[in-house]
Amino acid sequence: MKSGKMTDKRIKNEQWYVKTLISKIKNKEIFKPKFQRKRKWDTIPKKENIPSEKNFINFLYKTGNSVHPITFGLMNNKLSNIDGNNRINAIHHFLEEPFSMFEEYLNDIYDYIDNHFNESERPTIKNILRKMSYNSLMVFKYKEYFNEIGQGELYNESLNFKRDEMETYFDALIAKLKINGTDRFDTTVLINVNIFEGYTTEELCKVFTDINKYNGGLTEIEALASRLYTIHDFVIEDVVLKTEIVECIKKFYSSRNGDEVLDCYRYNENTDEMNAYDFMVGFQNYAHNICPLIHETDNDGLSLFFKLYKTMNKGSFDENFNTENVRKFIKYVKKAIDVMSKICNSVFMENLVSGNKLFDACNKKLKSLKKNNTYLIISAIIGYMKQKVDENIILKSIEKCLFFHFFLNDISNKDMRDRLRLNDSIVYEAGGAYIDSKSRELYKTPSLISEKITVDVMLEVINELMSENINNKEYEVRANGKDKTDKRRSRKLYEKALLYIYYTNKIPSEFLKNQYWVEHIFPFSSSWDGEIDIDRLGNIVPLIDGLNMVRNNRSISEYNQHSLSKIVKFINIIPPLEYYESIISHQEKKPHIYNSDEYNVFCKNNEILLRDIFIDHIFER
Repeated sequence: MKSGKMTDKRIKNEQWYVKTLISKIKNKEIFKPKFQRKRKWDTIPKKENIPSEKNFINFLYKTGNSVHPITFGLMNNKLSNIDGNNRINAIHHFLEEPFSMFEEYLNDIYDYIDNHFNESERPTIKNILRKMSYNSLMVFKYKEYFNEIGQGELYNESLNFKRDEMETYFDALIAKLKINGTDRFDTTVLINVNIFEGYTTEELCKVFTDINKYNGGLTEIEALASRLYTIHDFVIEDVVLKTEIVECIKKFYSSRNGDEVLDCYRYNENTDEMNAYDFMVGFQNYAHNICPLIHETDNDGLSLFFKLYKTMNKGSFDENFNTENVRKFIKYVKKAIDVMSKICNSVFMENLVSGNKLFDACNKKLKSLKKNNTYLIISAIIGYMKQKVDENIILKSIEKCLFFHFFLNDISNKDMRDRLRLNDSIVYEAGGAYIDSKSRELYKTPSLISEKITVDVMLEVINELMSENINNKEYEVRANGKDKTDKRRSRKLYEKALLYIYYTNKIPSEFLKNQYWVEHIFPFSSSWDGEIDIDRLGNIVPLIDGLNMVRNNRSISEYNQHSLSKIVKFINIIPPLEYYESIISHQEKKPHIYNSDEYNVFCKNNEILLRDIFIDHIFER
């Protein structure tokens, strides 16, 4: 068959013994090209109908033939693996460590070892067996083998005295790993091979795409790696950004080499031309380095930046990947990254998490956003920017959306949660076309991201969270005389968020640089009359480390003894001393709350205060 340039093209069909394949791998005659996907198969099948290395090796034992060919392209006297990377890795892994797949074959010899060797020797001997290669077992000679692997002392002191019995077990293992108990796997099993000769890299990439087009073997992003392979017709005008993207591309391809038996492609900035796929992967990973809310590129569906590019360019890569569209994409995405970073810093307490457990959980919660959540948020941010909306308005809108989303997910009342979910713009019940349509909607009308979150709706959510989190009960002691309630609960996200907003609104910034710990206004170790919740939100206050240590479980008047006591005057959830003493007594060793009704009133008022300051902040009332 001739090409347009009169270059001879042909497809050779060959059969190799497994031994031949392995020899070519060891001699570096085969490499994995840029567009080839990363190996995926698990060693042991998680489900029977999912491909795995063990299932494939069992198939080869049954048939003696690979049936489906492994495909290569001949380039510069080397073989580029076009199709069959998982099968190549499975065969190589089996020959290197057969018992990583078939450890059950070792059960009998393991039982013998357990019964005939001392406890210190057993793990070493079992590990040696697990790590034996196929060839080591096929040519196994008892004494020579253990000397060769540096276990001569173990042989002389222990293994030597059980040689006859052990060799019987080794003979059984050898038989199990032979074809029909007689022939070697590597010199009997045949691998069907197709070799494309005279094809360019671009043509081989197309072959890879065509082979996998109809068998469902490629994820959407894996398919794009080959589909976008030849798209280079764009320029990154920001030279500094391009340099940083190139570094991310190099790391991306380097990371794909792990656990691969073939030599893998590595990006060379001096010889390789960046294609559309490289750019999208590198730009997203660059963004991740700046803002962790943006996840690195993965193979789980279509990655975030591919999704965003489709939204901004009417769903197309092939026709719309040009310098102008790339320039606009970079411009708006960089601005969106900046907004997302400010959300980390100002909305979810990035500036307070260094060593502060109180606020750290909120930051972790933000980073738990899924790809589709982030997809919708950034779509709205870019939509706002295209409409030239002030950044402060954008931040406030996204802040409102995120708080509502996280608060709603923490409500235990399922009926209420389901009813209010209609107001959550970044929730998603389905991916694919549904989430893309929702993204386009937010891109065109970004105010939809938060416009259904009214004051009344937010109040309903916070009130429900507060109600669900109050656990009133009578004071109890155990037989040892200690409080039955002696374990502080983990603070909920909504509690930390309300406290954070309170502190940023009430406390001078100079104090916010300190280390904070949760303090109970009325000591956690108190006893009480009636029914109260000593650990409810209205009874806690973050205080600078050291200030709480001075007080211990004594009266709040102890705060006056510390050099940082002036912070207390800014915290109006701590009551005046006279009011405090109308609720609790410190006359005995253990503080005692004698006015439980007023304690409950006090806590409720504090919670309303925290809630209202939060609402005022979010809705700028």
